[in-house]
Order: sequence, then C-alpha cells, then structure tokens
Amino acid sequence: MPNKDKHVDKAVLKQLQPLCNLLADDLDDLASNIRIETLPSGSVLYSQGAADPHTIYLIAGSVELRDRDGQSSKIEAASATARRPLSAQKPRNATATALTEVAIIRIEDKLLELMVNTSNLAQPNVPKTLDPNIIEERLFGRIYQDYLEDKLLLPSMPDIALRVRDAIDDQDRGIDDITKLVQADLPLAARLVQVANSPLYRGQGQITSCRSAITRLGLKQTRNLVYSFALKQLFRSSLPALRQRMIQLWQHTTSVAAISAVLAKLTPDFEADRGLLAGLSHDIGVLPIMAYAERYPQLVNDGEVFDNIVARLRGQIGALVLRRWEFDDELINVALEAETWDRMGDPDKADYVDLVIMAQLHSYIGTSRMSKLPAIDHVPAFKKLALGKLSPRMSVQILEDAREDITEVEKLLLG
Repeated sequence: MPNKDKHVDKAVLKQLQPLCNLLADDLDDLASNIRIETLPSGSVLYSQGAADPHTIYLIAGSVELRDRDGQSSKIEAASATARRPLSAQKPRNATATALTEVAIIRIEDKLLELMVNTSNLAQPNVPKTLDPNIIEERLFGRIYQDYLEDKLLLPSMPDIALRVRDAIDDQDRGIDDITKLVQADLPLAARLVQVANSPLYRGQGQITSCRSAITRLGLKQTRNLVYSFALKQLFRSSLPALRQRMIQLWQHTTSVAAISAVLAKLTPDFEADRGLLAGLSHDIGVLPIMAYAERYPQLVNDGEVFDNIVARLRGQIGALVLRRWEFDDELINVALEAETWDRMGDPDKADYVDLVIMAQLHSYIGTSRMSKLPAIDHVPAFKKLALGKLSPRMSVQILEDAREDITEVEKLLLG
C-alpha cells in the first residue's frame, strides 16, 4: 500500500509543467490538498492501456516506462523529463514501474485541466476562446471558499458604519452618544443634515445641526443612511479595465437607490431610508466578482462573457456579502432576487424586493437595455405595489413628477 505521508511543498510544484504556470491561489490549493505518496521498488504506478483519471509526477527515485513493443526508458526524479507528467497520454501508452523507492504526486485530470484553462486567461496577450462555464465555476468556487475562510476580497464595511450600528443597537446609549459618533466624521454628519433637509424627510424648518438631523430622522433611519453613505466607498477598482465598469455600476446603483427611496415614500407601509439602502445594496455582489476578475484580464476584456457571468453570480455572491455584514433577511433577498423579474413572493403583500425590481425597470426606461426586459406591467411586482392600481403610463408619470426629488437624492449619493 502506498504511504501518503506529507503534503507537497509549493516550491516543488513550481518546478513542474504545466503547474508552474498556475495562478498562485491554485498552487496554494494544490499544495494543501495533495500529498506525496511513497511507493516501494517494483510497484506498478500504472499499466499500459489504463485510462485512470490522474496526472502523475515523479518527485523522487526512478521509474521505468515500458511500451507495448517492449521498448523501455528510464526516468530519474529532478531530470528535465520528470518535470512533465509521466505518460500524459490516455489511455496510457506504457507501463510505469518503480525501479527504486519512489515518491509521486497524483492530481485529478479534470482539476488540473480546469486550473490550466483558468490560468491561461490571466495571460492578456494570447488570443483565447473563453469557456464561460469554466470561468464561472472557478470564480464562484474561489469566492465561496474565501467566504467560508473569512478571506473574501471585499473592502470591509467602514468602521464608522459598524460603530454607529452597534451604538444604536445598544439600549444604554442615546441620541447624544450617536451624535458624538457621527460628528467625528464631518462628511457623514454633513450628509445626514442634507438628507434631513431633502425631499425624503423635509419637515417644518431648516435643519442645521447633526443632532437635529438625527432627531428628525430617527435612530433606525440614521443607521440605514449611515450604511448607505458608507457603501459608496466600496465601489472602486485599481484595474483600469474595470474602473469604468465600476463608475457605471455606481451610477446605476445610485439611480436605482434614488428611485427606490422615492417609490418607498410614495408607497404605504414602506420607508424611504430602507428603500434607499435596498437599492444601494442590490448589486453589492458585483464588487467581489470584479475584485476576483482582476486576475483574469482576458475575461475582463470580453465584455459579453463577463456581463453574463456577473448576471448569473451577482445574486448569490451578494447574499454572501450581506450575510457577512449581518444585514437582515429581507435585504439579503433583495440582493438574491432583484433581477428575478417574474418573482411572485407573497402574492398579497409587496416587499422591498418588489420595490427594487420596479426601480430597476424604471431606471432602464429610455436605454438600450429596455428592449431586453419585460414590460413594466407584466411583472408581478407592478401589480403588488400601489402602482399596480394604475396604468404603466401613469406609473411612469408619477416618477416623472417626482424627477426633481429623485435627482436631488442622486446628487446626495454621488456627492
């Protein structure tokens, strides 16, 4: 029986073909998940004609390869030949027998093929045909694994948002404590004063102080708005090819958030601040996808493939992010289902998923994307919201009448 006694050193893998071309993450995965097998002299590693599903590398010792015609050759570990797999052809074209005690590693063929195909996409100057299924599997697998290990490539929610949340949740702390926290971040304090004087919350008299703003807004609304303003800091990318996409994503996000906020204000039993937060977080799953896609320039440059992958993964990844941030289930569902146009949900009660679906459809009016989307009055969300009592033309008119308010909210977010 083979002795699988230790993990292989990543430095050893870097000497092998084509493992030396793999991404650093994949090399780390291999190094931690495969082991060196020690076999005694005379062991048969594989037989001629076998179609076993493994790629085998010789790490120590020597092996004889004998083909069907009786021709043999000897391979020594650390030789140039040993840097390549033993008899990579399947079915095997020779029988491999250990001439001495040997150390080998085995890697599943499918896994190696997947890793090689993915690493090839990181070479920007070589023309390739992208396999969206392979890339999607690799991206989601890596993101999910990092999520489980608490290593997700996403900037942390800014500290001020977490401290305000914790203070509001603490029954022993009052409005003066919250005000002190917010005032320590002058841009945030100024934003809250702006919001308190905006069409969403405008009351009698002009608000001029942070404490007055928080009093008018209320603690729950303040918490939601602090989260909303903190999210803007996350929509950034260091890769030039993704920078424009990130700008476009933030513009779309602010448009949807502003419409969601105004729709929520116009709809019974909805809250404007929560509509704003729902709109801002509905596409949060795109951020980790962009962060991980930075290592695949060829993917980023193929807009259609990239957009399709984003569309398929954004909901699942967004839900992971919001769970990690301890958002409630309703907002997590917004990330999951904001583009499920035929979603029914509770047929008798509208929720914030319905609100964001309607906000998105309205945001695309007059754009090229509109032709690919269902008509506004054909989605269940339309009939469940108060807008469902109106015609599509009248629902659009309501938002047109509120255009000034929407524009003002967008300016607050973009500011």
